[in-house]
Amino acid sequence: MDVLIFSSSREAEMEEPVFCDRNTVNVDSSKCKGKSLGIAPIVARLLKMLGYKVIVVDPFAEDGDYEADQIIRGNSFQVPDELVKDKYVLVATKHVYDTWALMKAILSGAREVSAVMSLKRARVILKRLIEAGITKDKLLNLRIPAGLDLNAEEENEIALSIVAEIVAVSRGGTGIPLRDKKGLVKVVEEL
Repeated sequence: MDVLIFSSSREAEMEEPVFCDRNTVNVDSSKCKGKSLGIAPIVARLLKMLGYKVIVVDPFAEDGDYEADQIIRGNSFQVPDELVKDKYVLVATKHVYDTWALMKAILSGAREVSAVMSLKRARVILKRLIEAGITKDKLLNLRIPAGLDLNAEEENEIALSIVAEIVAVSRGGTGIPLRDKKGLVKVVEEL
C-alpha cells in the first residue's frame, strides 16, 4: 500500500492560514512560524525502510527533510485526486491545512485516513467537515488520533505507533498482542 503524508514543517500562528479549492492549496506563509519537522519525517523514513512507496506534501519542505519517493512543496501546491485514491493517508499538518487535507483524503477515495491530532482538535475539524457535507459515517472511519496504543511519549515512539498501525492495516492485522492472538493462555492452562 502506498502512503501519502500531508505534513507541515512550520506551525500555524492562526487557524489554518490557507486559501484552497478541491485540488489546490495556497498557504499564507507569513502566518506560519518556526521550523519543526515533528514526526512526519520519522514516519516517512520508517515506511521507506519497510519498502512502502511514500509521497509527502509539505509546503515548507527543504532538501533532506524527508526520505520519500515524491515530495510536493511550495506555498501553492496541487494534489490531484489520483494521487490520493487508494492510498493510506496520514495528516500531520500542525493546524496549517488540517481541514483541507482530511476533506481531500475522504473525497478522493483514500483507502484509510489517519490524523495526528488530539480529540479536542478533531472536534473542531470534524464539525467543519460535517458542515461541508461529509457524513458522520465517513468520519467514523477516520483513525484519530493516529497510531496504536503504545503509551508513546517521544516523537520516535509516536512515529513507531503510527507505522505499526499502517502495517497492521495494510497486512490485515489486528494490532492485538501476539500472545493473545496465538493463545498463550490456552497453552499455559493445558500444562
